[in-house]
Amino acid sequence: MDDRAGEPATPDSAPPAERLSAGDPAQGPLAAGKVTLVMGGEPVAFELTVPAGPVAVEEVLPIFQGLSSLFAERAATRAALEGRTVSCRAGCGACCRQLVPIAAAEARALARVVRSLPEPRQTVVRERFAAAVEAVADAGLFDQLTDLSERRFEAGHDYFRLGIACPFLEDEACSIHPDRPLSCREYLVASPAENCRSPTAEGIDKLTLEGDPSLAVLKADLRDGWLPLVHALVFDETAPPSPLDRTGPEILADVLGRL
Repeated sequence: MDDRAGEPATPDSAPPAERLSAGDPAQGPLAAGKVTLVMGGEPVAFELTVPAGPVAVEEVLPIFQGLSSLFAERAATRAALEGRTVSCRAGCGACCRQLVPIAAAEARALARVVRSLPEPRQTVVRERFAAAVEAVADAGLFDQLTDLSERRFEAGHDYFRLGIACPFLEDEACSIHPDRPLSCREYLVASPAENCRSPTAEGIDKLTLEGDPSLAVLKADLRDGWLPLVHALVFDETAPPSPLDRTGPEILADVLGRL
């Protein structure tokens, strides 16, 4: 996918620009701009607002969450036109037992979500995270899950067989849906929901997206490598603070350039 900034204005009949924003004006000045992304051969205009000064990648994350959701929505629309129905919905939480790779910025954002939860729910979620980390360690999978080699994909199957539910799973549905990781937003299937309980390459009809914001963010934030979602709290508690060596527009340009 290409991204193009500063293209000529589109005709009056063109759809309105997609608006995505990140940052809090009370915390510092914001920078706004217009970008056109070519998605599936179609130019899509965006109006984006991000922190103007040096920030951590997680401060720009709402932009990338919006992009991931938009890519998923467009994929679902294309599937419907082809007569394929997306089977993902609340109550079907099989994919919430898969390995979910996240960037360091996402780990810190999820840790914030946990800290914002009221008691006693926060303690319950923290206990689920701790139990998941222990299960991964007992299975000897942690080193394999953080290794960016081909073995990671085999380890993903081993992880799924452990049956570890996402700590945020409630009644087979995501309890933090607006704040869910990028890779969760981008995972949609048009195969029968029951196939996800024993996934195979032949049995899963995964929708193809026009772009991959989750991978773009990971590559832009690779100084800490990737990690499984269940290690988010451990990472947040033990890793050094996020570097503040890029401005919001610089982070945005880096990620968009990798889509």
